[in-house]
Amino acid sequence: MSDLNVLLAYTALADRDAFSQLYALTRSRSWAICMRLLRDTAAAEEAMQDAYVKVWNQAAQYRPDLGSAQAWLAALVRNTCLDQLRASRREAQYVVAVPADDTDEPLEIADHRSPEALLEAGMQGRHIDDCLEQLKPRQRDLLASAYILGQSHAEVARERAMPLGTVKTLIRRAVLLLRDCLGEGVR
Repeated sequence: MSDLNVLLAYTALADRDAFSQLYALTRSRSWAICMRLLRDTAAAEEAMQDAYVKVWNQAAQYRPDLGSAQAWLAALVRNTCLDQLRASRREAQYVVAVPADDTDEPLEIADHRSPEALLEAGMQGRHIDDCLEQLKPRQRDLLASAYILGQSHAEVARERAMPLGTVKTLIRRAVLLLRDCLGEGVR
């Protein structure tokens, strides 16, 4: 059993020292995931705190037979960040600017993009989804581990019991396929 597995087991028993050690060992990777997904220091700090509160409360739910402790923790941090992104988008959707005077001017929604810009953004999102769907499931999985969870190629290879060269090749081919599919503006 790895050190993280042991620390998670003791954290599940409400051992504060184990939780402190777990945090010290994993905070750098968790911070990298938060910053990569949220791109804002304040939002990343909030997500980190929320994620580690979840670790404290949900450590007993970790099942070593389903994956490594590091992968479980990274997924928990990633999902916390994604939840925060979804919540902030929902909140932004309902923010309205109230006119200062008592005029009968219509209220404006905080998203000031034109209908054309909103349509284009939606089409780009669908195009990206279509391109991702063209990849094989294993390629999507490896890309997600490397670029969303922030794992190194060596960590991805070790976690999946694959040769490092194979992982690097599959990720590189997936990136090239995405680049070809997405076309212009991608380097």
